[in-house]
Amino acid sequence: MYDKTRDEFLNDLCPRVRPLIAQIMHCQCGCELLDVFQTRPHTMLELADVIYHVKLSQADVVPTLELLQALAVIEHREVLDTTFYRLTQDAEIIAALEQYWTWRQVWHANMQEVRSALKI
Repeated sequence: MYDKTRDEFLNDLCPRVRPLIAQIMHCQCGCELLDVFQTRPHTMLELADVIYHVKLSQADVVPTLELLQALAVIEHREVLDTTFYRLTQDAEIIAALEQYWTWRQVWHANMQEVRSALKI
């Protein structure tokens, strides 16, 4: 996303949500990881599963997973030397993410209308 477009998108979000989403959007695959966890909100995923779904290398995914953990967006559990990840159960963070996902759908719909009007 272009910087100007990203800033306009962020300005549409609630001021309390903006800093969290801005950090995630600046990560290499932050939005992609959110999508993986959004579609599986209660599923514990291994690193290999996450990598498979975003189709990126471990070196690309791990730093973003670590940031999402630091932001309390995802949780991790260690079970017999295997790390599992899942979306947080924190209601305030889930509400912030829901606002992000909703606004993103609105923006995509608006872009489609513009493309149709311009016949792109």
